[in-house]
Amino acid sequence: MRYSDEIIEEVRSRNDIVDVIGQYVHLQKKGANHFGLCPFHNEKSGSFSVSAHKQMYYCFGCGAGGNVITFLMKYDNLTFQEAVKQLADRAGIKLPDEDDSPAAKAMRDKRQILLDINKEAAKYYYYQLRGRTGQKGMEYFRGRQLSDETMQHFGLGYANITSDDLVKHLKSLGYEDSQIIDAGLASYDEKYGTHDKFWNRVMFPIQDASQKVIGFGGRVL
Repeated sequence: MRYSDEIIEEVRSRNDIVDVIGQYVHLQKKGANHFGLCPFHNEKSGSFSVSAHKQMYYCFGCGAGGNVITFLMKYDNLTFQEAVKQLADRAGIKLPDEDDSPAAKAMRDKRQILLDINKEAAKYYYYQLRGRTGQKGMEYFRGRQLSDETMQHFGLGYANITSDDLVKHLKSLGYEDSQIIDAGLASYDEKYGTHDKFWNRVMFPIQDASQKVIGFGGRVL
């Protein structure tokens, strides 16, 4: 079932991440954050950090990170829907029943296609940054003193200087021009046809509450 972003945000906000993770990991407050031994890899010193302010966790040892929903998914091997339901039950939130109408199903199918396109674009930008053509983008990030671990954790990428690389890549995967445009990754005009919206930029994927890529920010080089 697909829950609305409003419901997901309510579930997340009503489950304090420190309280939830504290049921699984012994946490100690140090400064603004709480620290403990990471449950996702073996370690002797506590490099697992939980931020009450940001409602996020991050391990400086293995790079695992996310919010309260993704923690339960990883720790208990749950699907996203199962984790949301478990947290909703914990907070006393009644989840809505799924709308099975044809219109609702069509809307869910369209949304899934757009999410799939954005996921493929994020992967494409990610690998472009680490390839020969992404050298300029890599120099920019390293000039900002970002480590390889940070760039990997946030899925940072690079859009090539040519103006239709991503469109060609997505069309090779079977996506249509209209779908790529709907995803916000391309534009159309009579002179150039369908062409990339982002080019010659370092790229920052934007994620929703369920950690799915829903868009991108770009900085022109």
